[in-house]
Amino acid sequence: MSQFTRTGREMPPVSPSGRWLIIAICLLQGLLLYFFISGYDSPKFTGFTHNIYGQTMALVLPVLISLSVAELGNRRFWGGMALITLLLAGMAAWAKSNLFGTSVNAVIPAFYLSLALLVFFILPWLQVQAFPAQTRYRYANLSACYSQNTLCAMLTVLLMLLALGVMALCAALFRLIGIEYFHTLFFDTPVFMWLVYGLLLGVSIVTCRTQPSLMNTTRNIIGFILKGLLPLVAFVALIFLLALPFTGLTALSLTWSAASLLTIMALSLLLLVNVVRETDSTEKPYPRFIRLMVNAAILLLPVYAALALYATGLRISQYGWTPQRLWAVLIIVVTLTASLCYSFSVIDKHPGWLPRITQFNKPLSLLIVILVIAANSPVLDPYRISVNNQIARLDSGKTQAKDLDLRMLRFETGRRGNDALSKLEQHPAFTADPRLLVALKKIQAQTSRWGSYNDKDADALAKSYRIEEAKKMILLAKGAVQPDDSWWKALPDLEQYRNTLRDCLSLQNACIINTPDLNGDKQKEVFFCNTADIPSVNCRVYSRQDGKWSQAGELYLYQEKDSEALIQALRNGEVKPVPRKWADIQIEGKRRVVHYNRDEE
Repeated sequence: MSQFTRTGREMPPVSPSGRWLIIAICLLQGLLLYFFISGYDSPKFTGFTHNIYGQTMALVLPVLISLSVAELGNRRFWGGMALITLLLAGMAAWAKSNLFGTSVNAVIPAFYLSLALLVFFILPWLQVQAFPAQTRYRYANLSACYSQNTLCAMLTVLLMLLALGVMALCAALFRLIGIEYFHTLFFDTPVFMWLVYGLLLGVSIVTCRTQPSLMNTTRNIIGFILKGLLPLVAFVALIFLLALPFTGLTALSLTWSAASLLTIMALSLLLLVNVVRETDSTEKPYPRFIRLMVNAAILLLPVYAALALYATGLRISQYGWTPQRLWAVLIIVVTLTASLCYSFSVIDKHPGWLPRITQFNKPLSLLIVILVIAANSPVLDPYRISVNNQIARLDSGKTQAKDLDLRMLRFETGRRGNDALSKLEQHPAFTADPRLLVALKKIQAQTSRWGSYNDKDADALAKSYRIEEAKKMILLAKGAVQPDDSWWKALPDLEQYRNTLRDCLSLQNACIINTPDLNGDKQKEVFFCNTADIPSVNCRVYSRQDGKWSQAGELYLYQEKDSEALIQALRNGEVKPVPRKWADIQIEGKRRVVHYNRDEE
């Protein structure tokens, strides 16, 4: 494999047959991903499709083999692959243990990102097994592998974007003359797209492994650009820290994204320093003044990481652990460790520029691998830690039952969160408040974070609907007129949002009816409000035209400052029509709706 290294040493080149083998492996990966991910439906393969073990192996192993294999008879390489396969199987087993119904969407993306991190940081250690034993683990070789893999990923993305553009153009052109074949092939045939992905990945890997001069040129161009960015980023980092004493840390506690921004700044500096720092080079970059400014920014890097840790700690103390916060803490810990190491390298009296970085980067990469594995195992299971912490805060009174993030437990913590929701049905804080208990059961019935419900459950609810029961459960506001039976009969069909009907029939007086005349035709409309979810009261207006009821409008009242007063006003019938101050316009006999500024309407 033609590796570009600082010492000029190359790994064994890829033979023509090896290139075809890489292409074949990547095409096989495309087929396997189609089989395990894209919804291949067949009764014969029900137990195999969408299998987490198959997805894990299909995503990782072909990439590792294609980028690393030099000699098929290399026992060290295949021994390393066997260990990695066992590790992947263990991580997949952990992920499977956390899957639960519709909540897989929260577990799987985090697992895939973990696999990507694991591949990126463990792959160079596998690749250098083809180097001679005496120089195998030199930092120059590992650094060259990291560079090559990064460029390979960039090239693959670029090839995919170009291929998609060409296919979209081709499909659009043939659509102009009524031929739909290419659009169907390119965008409605998943197996074709997965094969295209595999082919382009194979081409990218073969290119990176057989064109060292091209890779060196590309790396030098990117390095030249990033070398110019480092002083600018260092300057921004310094002036921010200089301004911070005048504003105080209070501003950080008021901004939800403070930790993310601080961590991104620190990681950006770390990345740019690594790019600029030329391995085994004794030449110092930049003029002295600029180099001192960069050194000062590196020396103060731990302040950024410490501030990010402080901001995240505030959120954890206020709201408890979540999987995202645990991952954030791990990232910040790695950033803080690297920042301290790099700061130590600045004050080193070695005549070179940042000489210790090459010694620190190897253990830092292994630290990342260890933390990724730990977070995908029982050691640092983010879902177990988050759920246990949230329930403990509820039991201790730190979190009130009404403030407990049920959506997080339902959709972000996998099986453990859903098990905890089931147990909360017997918790005293929920059994004592019918509204909270309904909210709990409602969130358990949802199939997505945004309020979707199982269609079968919705249909069963509509079929079991009874007008007499609905009249008992739904409150008629003071002064309101009872809608006629035709409206009550039509309610299941009118109410497209099945969660509203569920709330109305589950919690007495959660839904309120007012009957104002909203259009001045001297006929009462039905102003129907669902107050079960206090932070987001939603109302709809129903009117009768030609003897049939239909929805005429809707109103959402999100995060009102005094929600209880708002609900009480709805119960008291304090709902009155208010004509608009400014009229719409009629042009050529057609009404044109004018959207005025809110304070002018």
